[in-house]
Amino acid sequence: MKKILFTATALIAFVFNGLAQADLNFEAWTIVGLPGTTAEDPNGWASFNTLNSSFTGIMPITVSKVTTGTIPSGLIAAKIVTDVIPSTILIPNPFTPGQNFDTVGFVGTGKVIIGSPPTLKLGSPLPVGIIRPATLSFSSKYSPVSGDSAFVTAHLIRWNGSSRDTIAYGQYATNTSTASFALNSLTMVYNPAFASAWADSMIIIASSSVFKHSGAKKGSTFYVDNFVWSGYNSINEIENAGNVSVFPNPATNSISFTSSLNATAVEVFDIAGRKVGAFEMIGNAVTIELSSFSAGMYIYNVVNEKKEVINRGKFEVTK
Repeated sequence: MKKILFTATALIAFVFNGLAQADLNFEAWTIVGLPGTTAEDPNGWASFNTLNSSFTGIMPITVSKVTTGTIPSGLIAAKIVTDVIPSTILIPNPFTPGQNFDTVGFVGTGKVIIGSPPTLKLGSPLPVGIIRPATLSFSSKYSPVSGDSAFVTAHLIRWNGSSRDTIAYGQYATNTSTASFALNSLTMVYNPAFASAWADSMIIIASSSVFKHSGAKKGSTFYVDNFVWSGYNSINEIENAGNVSVFPNPATNSISFTSSLNATAVEVFDIAGRKVGAFEMIGNAVTIELSSFSAGMYIYNVVNEKKEVINRGKFEVTK
């Protein structure tokens, strides 16, 4: 039988091109994969179920629905089981160069595109209203084979015009057997280099085994449900006391910015990270009319002629 090869770069690449919003509650599933399969994946999520078919030797089903017992939220949870990869399928393990995966059991936001070789595209839009979340919570339970461990990882990603930057990263891991669903969470650690950046997409991966070494064991089973982003990691404000005055704040009809340093413009963003506009400063000052602004909180950057941010802060519009 023809061998199916995943390149290491395809396996771990963070790609985001028109991928669907992930169902973080696992309530909607779609049949995926090769002809003859009944394998399903949660909408907006990818697993190697895509390589399953009615033909002998193709990838076993490792992600499936759970609809009985206590479900943390809604009617369906996801069950992830580590299984052995047939010898006819070669998937290089990026954590151990020169070796292939011999077991697998994971689901991640994104999709698998069947081709030669198949391509795993990881990524999904962040839910509406989520900008710089502090934590990712989820419900899970675990039945490991001795020596194994499960994990959940999350990346927050932003397109910079030519590639994707990782704004923040978090990880949860466990090797403890749990018989019932419990609420767990991971804390996002933000890269200081992107202190003023908002993420536009997310990558969440849940795995029933650890694949950085040979500890992955067939039969380890990880159940997950109800992923929820919460909290807010605030934008770092530049502490240059007195170099910009903002008045009034809160504002209703207009707001004025005056800088004691040479400044050329004020950039304004809404709380979702969308740029509202850039307003030219003349004589280091500008007044912005707010008739077209909705009530709420806004972020501003004051920039100089080199496009460097010399002041950053927040203001509120009231109506």
